[in-house]
Amino acid sequence: LKAFLPDWAGQYALGGCSCLSARWRAAQRRPQSAAAMSSHIWQLLEDEVEDYAEGQDLLDYMSEGDGEDFDSLEPPVILDESFPSSIVICNLPKVPPTKYEKLMGVLTKVIKDFGPIDKIMPKNRETDLTEGCAIVTFKDKASADSAAEQLDGFVLDKSHTFKVMRMDQFDDIANRPDEFVPQRTLTSYSRADFRDWLADRRCREQILLRYQAETEIYWHDMMVGQPVLCYGGEREKAQKKVWCDWRVEWSPWGSFIATFHQQGIALWAGPEFTKKVRLPHPNTKEILFSPNEEFVLLWNGADPGSNDDKAVRIFHVLTGQCVRSCRTPYLPPKDAQIAPGAGEWPLFAWSPDAKFIAECTDSRVLVRDTDNFELVPDEQGKRNGLKFDNLKSFQWSPKDNVIAVWTTEKDNNPARLVLVEIPTRKELASRSRTQCEAEVHWHSQGDYLCLQVTKLSKTKKRLATNLEIFRIRERSIPVDIVTIEDVVKGFFWETKGNRFAVLTMDEQGHKPRLLIFRCGAEKTEAIAGFDLPSNSFNSVVWAPEGQYFIVASVASASGASSSGDLLFACLTQSNNLEILHKDEHYMLNTIQWDHSSRYVITAVTQPIQSDMGGYKYSMEAGYAIWTLQGRNLLRQQKEKLYGVSWRPHPPSMLSDAKQNEIRKNIKQYSKKYDAMDDQAKEAARQAFRRERESKLNAFLEILDRLKDWKAERMEENNWAEAMEAFDEAQGWTQEEQIIEEQLGVTEELIAG
Repeated sequence: LKAFLPDWAGQYALGGCSCLSARWRAAQRRPQSAAAMSSHIWQLLEDEVEDYAEGQDLLDYMSEGDGEDFDSLEPPVILDESFPSSIVICNLPKVPPTKYEKLMGVLTKVIKDFGPIDKIMPKNRETDLTEGCAIVTFKDKASADSAAEQLDGFVLDKSHTFKVMRMDQFDDIANRPDEFVPQRTLTSYSRADFRDWLADRRCREQILLRYQAETEIYWHDMMVGQPVLCYGGEREKAQKKVWCDWRVEWSPWGSFIATFHQQGIALWAGPEFTKKVRLPHPNTKEILFSPNEEFVLLWNGADPGSNDDKAVRIFHVLTGQCVRSCRTPYLPPKDAQIAPGAGEWPLFAWSPDAKFIAECTDSRVLVRDTDNFELVPDEQGKRNGLKFDNLKSFQWSPKDNVIAVWTTEKDNNPARLVLVEIPTRKELASRSRTQCEAEVHWHSQGDYLCLQVTKLSKTKKRLATNLEIFRIRERSIPVDIVTIEDVVKGFFWETKGNRFAVLTMDEQGHKPRLLIFRCGAEKTEAIAGFDLPSNSFNSVVWAPEGQYFIVASVASASGASSSGDLLFACLTQSNNLEILHKDEHYMLNTIQWDHSSRYVITAVTQPIQSDMGGYKYSMEAGYAIWTLQGRNLLRQQKEKLYGVSWRPHPPSMLSDAKQNEIRKNIKQYSKKYDAMDDQAKEAARQAFRRERESKLNAFLEILDRLKDWKAERMEENNWAEAMEAFDEAQGWTQEEQIIEEQLGVTEELIAG
């Protein structure tokens, strides 16, 4: 039968996994009688062989009877297709026949220590060169496993490093899809324990450090006096895994730590910082979480002209699914008139509630709904962008779905500020200006917007600056105008307040001043001013709860160094300016308040890329922790410090009324924690005393042993007689003298 039937029928006769045998097994699973099954198989055979030239003659040799009952037939022979004792060595040199034996000899020397072997090196029939791989069979599976583990990564020469796999893995590896798809064991994960760290009894904050090859999370413990390690990747180190290959960042609410790897991003969370999800996107350069941590955007740094349709990928954080991919936009929201592809980040902007994500071109703002990532439709239902000629920049309000768009002046069209509500596209307010430069500054709560307008002369010389304050919450959005004659170096809103700070200097770059303004019920007015001691101050960093702030000299992103001068200050409720402390942190380029406004980190960090720009920061790399009044708690040098940051807090679950009540009665609530602090301080003092007494007792015990040893040998060596003779020879006498001195006199009148 094998001689006449096609190959597939021969495989069936041998018990192989052929098409016919598969059909036969399928027929066996059907609830049919033996006669019906026999008829079915006969029909299959007839259909398959009738197309062959001698098929009719072949059918003459076959029986037309029902044959034996299927239940009495022997099951087909299942062949063992595994190769447990064989491995495949890849990335070998491709050599001609003249060097074949030499290469086989070198390969034998490399693998001979693993026992007897049988090796085959396939050749390419077209090129007559070897295929660059070898199949090696060992005596047993243990030898093959040992060879695969130890030879993988073996360096044969500078151009050839072994990649070893087991033969049984070959089919799986060869059939892998071109695009990597991470294996998921869970469709989602629990977030029940993501906020457990906030329940710390001592209300400690957490600090993330990225330095050298380490990524560590610490508790900031005032009682200990230095950070206490919470987690430093010990679990991954024990498994010989890398916790973080490159950068590391917190998510906006502090729920996740995002670690950068060559394959993409990994998100870690929970009390033990376990891996929750992997987001595949090779060579990710930047990430951007949505404000509510529902989505995360990954960018691989591709140039806009590279035609990479997956340069930007947006993932759903809970499921790890990619919901949108696109090319790199040409222009960033912060400055849509820079050179295309200049590398500015971010290239997208999330709305405050994460329901929309926006990007821009030189004339349109493209807003997409995050439900389906389609463009928001206009009044006619057409999905297109918001058109603005000469678009310069746009910003979302921090609290509302409102976009502030600034367009520049061109030809006869003036520069404009437009406030647009999304998704209705309703224009809330607009202002036109000519011959000016402008910057837009949103208040942290979205209550105000400042349009900083600097007037220009016909020769482009900068004149006075107007601060136009838009009162967003009031009807018709009225505008207050504050004119500043000096050059404005920076504008800074108070967080959660109604005040702002302005840094100024004269036209020659001298006479630096700090000005404080308040947005009152009827108008915006100046409330304080201060002459700064140095012209190096260029930044004001407000505490998250307002009132306290730091005026600092911070190194700019452009590479300009700083003197590191620091002024700790506060504004009282009566709007009085108080300078609390002056200090410095040389060459600092990072300032960050913790969420509770109790502590501040100042740091000198260096870029993680190996460029010359980071060398100047390497000698001063380190960080310092300060109280809000400016008292230094810790100063620590860290070689190759790439990043340091406080852990962000999620939004409070308390109502505004409850939070205001707590602030009003803060002294009553703080008694509990003051008592806990006192107990901790007393426990620390007692522990210090015990440790000191233990060391002192150990030292005294050593002295007593030395004294006993000396006494035992005093008579033996005649040390006592020698000392007496020495004292007599010196002629010393012992005298006692009492000196009394009056230190002071106090007279008190005691009434009868």
